[in-house]
Amino acid sequence: MKRTLRLHTRFLLPAFCLLAACGFQPIYGAQDKTGTPVAGQLNQIAIDNIPERSGQILRNELIDRMYGQGRPRQPLYRLEVKLRATQEDLGLRANATSTRTLLNMNADYILRATQGKELLRGTAHSITNFNRLSTQYGNVSALDAATERTLREVSEQIVNRLALYFAETATAN
Repeated sequence: MKRTLRLHTRFLLPAFCLLAACGFQPIYGAQDKTGTPVAGQLNQIAIDNIPERSGQILRNELIDRMYGQGRPRQPLYRLEVKLRATQEDLGLRANATSTRTLLNMNADYILRATQGKELLRGTAHSITNFNRLSTQYGNVSALDAATERTLREVSEQIVNRLALYFAETATAN
């Protein structure tokens, strides 16, 4: 046991030293010259309303991920999101009813400075599928659960891309 521990220590310690020497920094740590962490920058984004129930869910997911210090009083940025969802039947029975549905969710987003200048534009995308059931309530419930899963993934992608944007612009300065 001690021999194995010494071998691991012998190889892991230099690996960690190399990792520290390569300039690796955690994305939510202090990034810019003023010491403002990326999380603080994310907290300065006002999220515009997104239409429909799916938009409300996505906006709430974004708020939960970005507003760790409460909502911004005087935001420096504004995030606009347009949501598009499509459904496609996958499995078909002999009577032409579907057994499985594919849910495809796209969110086009634009990050703007408060003066209106576009800083970042992108699309977050997620696909999931769910079983079609014989009961209407079961279908509605399955669709709701699949929608929430895809919106959670879309919100993760948007927040990660915004965090990378702030980290890259801070290191570029």
